[in-house]
Amino acid sequence: MKRPMRKILGAIAIVLAALIVPRPGGAATPGGGELPRLVAVITIDGLPYEQILRFSDQFGEGGFKRLMAQGAWFANAHYGHSMTETAVGHATILSGAHPYRHGLVGNEWFDRATRQQVYCVEDPDSRFLGEATKEHAGTSPKNLRVTTVGDELRLASGFQAKVLSLSVKDRGAMLTGGKLGTSYWYSGSTGRFVTSTYYMEAYPDWWKEFHAGKPQDAWFGKRWELLLPAAAYARSAADDRPYHTDYKGLGRRFPHPLTGGLGAPGPDYYAALAWTPFGDEYLLAFTKAAVQGENLGKNPAGVPDLLAVSFSAHDYVNHLFGPESRQSQDHLVRLDRMVADLLAFLEGWVGADKTLVVLTADHGFTNTPEYCATDMRMDGGRIDPDKMLDDLNAHLSGKFGAGRYAIYWRRPTIYLDYDVIDGKNLGRAEVENVAAEFLARYPGLHSVFTRTQLILGQVPPTRFGQMAARTWNRAISGDLLLIPKNCWYLAAAPREYAATHGGPWTHDTNVPLMFMGPKWITPGGHDEMVEIVDIAPTLARLLNVRPPDGSEGSVLRGILGARAAPRK
Repeated sequence: MKRPMRKILGAIAIVLAALIVPRPGGAATPGGGELPRLVAVITIDGLPYEQILRFSDQFGEGGFKRLMAQGAWFANAHYGHSMTETAVGHATILSGAHPYRHGLVGNEWFDRATRQQVYCVEDPDSRFLGEATKEHAGTSPKNLRVTTVGDELRLASGFQAKVLSLSVKDRGAMLTGGKLGTSYWYSGSTGRFVTSTYYMEAYPDWWKEFHAGKPQDAWFGKRWELLLPAAAYARSAADDRPYHTDYKGLGRRFPHPLTGGLGAPGPDYYAALAWTPFGDEYLLAFTKAAVQGENLGKNPAGVPDLLAVSFSAHDYVNHLFGPESRQSQDHLVRLDRMVADLLAFLEGWVGADKTLVVLTADHGFTNTPEYCATDMRMDGGRIDPDKMLDDLNAHLSGKFGAGRYAIYWRRPTIYLDYDVIDGKNLGRAEVENVAAEFLARYPGLHSVFTRTQLILGQVPPTRFGQMAARTWNRAISGDLLLIPKNCWYLAAAPREYAATHGGPWTHDTNVPLMFMGPKWITPGGHDEMVEIVDIAPTLARLLNVRPPDGSEGSVLRGILGARAAPRK
């Protein structure tokens, strides 16, 4: 929706709000339950739950430990779809919808009409505010097909509630912010946090003040060194392994110099900054400025506000060095301190008794294939998707005659060329089946599902079958959905990074899930299996708004405190 139309709808809604929204000081339901003034949803990009267990003894008292001691937490929280990727997870968290509903089936997909790759948050009708916009750049949540908790809160409050979403990654910000929130993300070109014309026409004064002194340059020339004594990292894999990634001059071992190979701050330095703990420190500083600048949690209308902040660097660090690495351990220990800092800041700004906090992750992470094969003694390897497509086309050509039948692959699906298939008077389902039989035997692949299977609901009655069906969207997904084997790397370039994610295996699906709020949440640990789609209906229940329109999770009633707002 373009900005002028958003303004018109907002003005209409404010008039209606005078009749339906609680007045200042009356932020409660008819049954008397008190509403929080601020809901803070914290997402850690690429954090498997097992890392919380493994390094808990090295955490301070104010971060993850505080959330688990004073809040409710789940040891068995999972994503219920098979494509565990950044856009997919972030779109799920506050929509409560699986990918087949919310429409984000991956970070990218293929448009058959244009024969172009589509980036999940690209929008040609919106441009970066204040700097150049590259083709296919992320600029809006247009491709999100459902509402979020923030959208429903904005609608229920007559657009008086504020929804602010922030991240280093554009997709991490926009897809939790929803259609009606305001999002900021990091620009690797300038090192600033930016937004687009979808959200506003000019930056607010607080944004200008924050960036005036070029805070993004503060880490130039610094080195990322171990936070703890070297002996504290004995449980993690040693660094400087052959498969570790030297990104922008960071190197493969501690200490990691942060210059981007430049003599002064510039784009390569700004790109490298985001891939270190310092990128999260910068996001934390911007988050504090944004909360204060927008007066979040102190809404004069007496309605709740929502803050969604997604820390991106853990995903980047795990890609470069693997989740088993010393770098991953060190970053997580540092991140625990940052979470503690953020919680303390929000408590001082709004008040602990007025703040409801949720912490989760958008996906987990798979160990590097080489670590799996050597240290874990498991089957592991890397699949070259270009070679896989060539091998598949050679097999189909041998069966049906020469032709390039499979034209595009983007996790998790392969797209077939209907013009070639139809031109040879072949049945599409027949080609799908022959391709699936070939790929089922391909090294490193565990399962293959065809478009016909998925349309007709003929997937096996297994957890993986259900997860594949939830991942696949008929309008934009391909014709063959692939699930790699455990410990097998399947991404665009097989050796671009040390490790990746993107499968339905537990290390990718099992993520932290924690709620904290003294007036709304009963503290305690829970072992039953829950899904991340349960977050949205639970928050909707606590905020007394309708669940997002694609939501299919369940309210986590076992964590609701006695003073939680009763349902209307």
